[in-house]
Amino acid sequence: MTSENKQASVSFMATLVLLAALPLLSLNMFLPSLGVMAEEFKVGYDAMALTISTYLLFTAVIQLIAGPVADRYGRRPVVVFGLMIFCISSLGCALAQSYEAFFFWRAVQGAVAIAGVLSRAIVGDVFSPQRSASVLGYIAMGMSIAPILGPMMGGIMGETLGWRASFYVYAFCAFALILQVFFRLPETAAGRHKPIKDFVKSYFALCRSALFWAYSMVMACGIGGFFVFVTGIPLVAAAEYGANEATTGVLIGSITFGFLFGSYLSGRMSMTHGLDRMILYGRGFGTLGLAGSFLLLLLGFNHVSIVLLGALSVGVGNGLATPSASTAVMNVRRDLSGSASGLSGSLIVIVGAVSTSLTGVMMHVYATGLMLIGLMFSITATGLIIAIWAARHNKSLLL
Repeated sequence: MTSENKQASVSFMATLVLLAALPLLSLNMFLPSLGVMAEEFKVGYDAMALTISTYLLFTAVIQLIAGPVADRYGRRPVVVFGLMIFCISSLGCALAQSYEAFFFWRAVQGAVAIAGVLSRAIVGDVFSPQRSASVLGYIAMGMSIAPILGPMMGGIMGETLGWRASFYVYAFCAFALILQVFFRLPETAAGRHKPIKDFVKSYFALCRSALFWAYSMVMACGIGGFFVFVTGIPLVAAAEYGANEATTGVLIGSITFGFLFGSYLSGRMSMTHGLDRMILYGRGFGTLGLAGSFLLLLLGFNHVSIVLLGALSVGVGNGLATPSASTAVMNVRRDLSGSASGLSGSLIVIVGAVSTSLTGVMMHVYATGLMLIGLMFSITATGLIIAIWAARHNKSLLL
């Protein structure tokens, strides 16, 4: 592009923020109504929870496909196709009269993952590595509002209009974004129509890159720490600290607010501190905060505020590190930034699912703040170790 300033217009940036936020909104806005939905469909709560797991599985698969296809044929047609599928499946969910119909359409809704994956790839197409990290930081700051407002909006609509209203809102958002992408978002990956043989060769070269997997794991470990917390804190807050639902909500929101602040710092700092340094800052901050919380709990200072401190440190650390790690992933092979974004996104979903399952098992046996912080520390410290290795082996991005 001839001018980064031109591409960073309000319309362009707003479109990218909305594309990145829609997958998060689709994951959590209807959650307050799960109990009501289970009663209406005459199934157990575990059956409704299964629709979330299936949705996440489909997002992992679709990201593996969408990235390479977008690298081969362009971003806009793939984004529009994904949004169209999401719009139709959202209407299918809203109109479903049986659990089986809802289960099917909810799985198909996973096509919305295309929007998030390719919003990151578009940033990588348009901006330099340092500028990309800064832009992704601001985008992350904007999209982090979705998990804060989504459940609140969904709860209000569920009470006043019924649970189906959330899915009509999803369909409307998707339709509006289709128009926005079609008329306002330029194609950023034009001229990449390699022969299939060359494309496949390049794709397997990406898969063999140790740096690609290292940066992907750095992101996955950060998200894993987040999933450990949001899965375990409801049990820990009630069982050990006697917290009510309002207090538990504040605790869950704290990690998101931390991410919001960290993303803001990332947007301000990435241009001058370089990718690897920002990743190390983030993973180091999260690891040190959790280490401090763990030590205080171990010494007997067992208060919910100590757990809150650990959650905030993880949120801020993720906000600092994730935009730069995402940029580093896509710059291992700039010609395959869509494929890189899709592969890393699938890995993040898998690590998140494993982290959630492991936390559920551990909390069932030992639901304490010490165990929760210990699990978060383990996965976050693993991300720091991998980040140190990546920084030592990648001189091109250590600026």
